[in-house]
Amino acid sequence: MNMPYSDAKTLQLNRNRQVNDKKRKQIKVTIKAYLFLLPTILLIMTFSYYPALSAFYYSFTNWDGFQTAKIIGFKNFEIIFTSDEFRRAFLNLFWFSAFNVITALTAPLLVALLIYKVKHAKLQNMYRLLFVFPMVVPGMVTILLWKFILNPDVGLLNSFLAAIGVPDEHLPLWLASMKMALPSLLLVGFPWISGVSVLIYLAGFQSIPVSLREAAIVDGANGTTLFFRIELPLIMSQIKLIMILTIISVLQTFSLQLVLTNGGPANTTTVPGYIMYREAVTNSQMGFACAIGVVLFIMIFILTVINNTFLKSSTEFDQN
Repeated sequence: MNMPYSDAKTLQLNRNRQVNDKKRKQIKVTIKAYLFLLPTILLIMTFSYYPALSAFYYSFTNWDGFQTAKIIGFKNFEIIFTSDEFRRAFLNLFWFSAFNVITALTAPLLVALLIYKVKHAKLQNMYRLLFVFPMVVPGMVTILLWKFILNPDVGLLNSFLAAIGVPDEHLPLWLASMKMALPSLLLVGFPWISGVSVLIYLAGFQSIPVSLREAAIVDGANGTTLFFRIELPLIMSQIKLIMILTIISVLQTFSLQLVLTNGGPANTTTVPGYIMYREAVTNSQMGFACAIGVVLFIMIFILTVINNTFLKSSTEFDQN
C-alpha cells in the first residue's frame, strides 16, 4: 500500500532536518577544535613562520637589527656568490655533507642490523640501550671532550702517538694545522654512530614481515643476499629520512667550527652557517646574515626535493 503524499513529504522533511542537525553539530565540533588550535597556530605563526618569512625581506637590506633597514637589492647575494671566503665555505660544506651522509648511511645501519640479528629479546634490548644511552649526553660536552683529545700539547691523541714512539716534531697539530684542521673536525664523533639513526634503522628492520624473510631463506637466500635483496630495499624509506635529516643538520650546524676552530686557521674550516652567526652576532650585519640564511634554506629545499624524487623505497607505490 502506497504512503499518502503528505506523509511521505513529512518523512522526507524529518530526514532532511536530521541531516541538517547532524551537519550543524559537526560544524560546531570543527569550530571548537579550531578554536582550541588557534592559540598554538598563532604562536607558531609569530615565532616560527614570521621570522622565517621576514628573513626573505631583510636579505635584500642593509640592516643592523635595530635601525631602519635600507633596501640594497641583491648586493648581499652578490657578496655571497663572489667572495673567496664563501667559496671556501661552500667547498667545506660539501666535504662535511658528503662525509656525514656516508657515515650516517653506514655505521648506524651496520649497528642496527647487528642488533636486529640478535635473537635473544633481552640481549637485543640491552644492546639497543647501550647505543642509545649516549644520547642523554649534551652535544657540547662531546665537542669539548674532542677539543681536549685533539689538543696538540696535552691531548689524548698526541699522547698516544708519543707513547708508541712518534717523535715530538712529527706529532700533528690537528686543529691548529691548515692541512689537518678539516680532517680533524671530520674525526669528531668517531665512530659516528648516532643513537637516533640506529633507532630509525632498527624500526625499519623490525617492520619487515617475518614471513618474507623466512620465504627468502627457504628459497636459498644467504645472509648477504637476504640483506641486499630483501632487507635493504624495504628500509629505503628510513634511509631517505636519515639522508634528509643529515643534510639539514650539516647545512644548519656550525657548533664544531664555533667551539673548536672559529672557522680557522685561515678559513680552512669555515662554513656558511658559521659566517651567518658571525655576521649577525659579532658584526651586527643582520641583513647579510638573513641573505646567508635564505641561501641555506634554498639549498636545503632543493636537496630535499631531489632526495624525495629520486630515492624511493620498493614499498612506495605511485597512486596514479
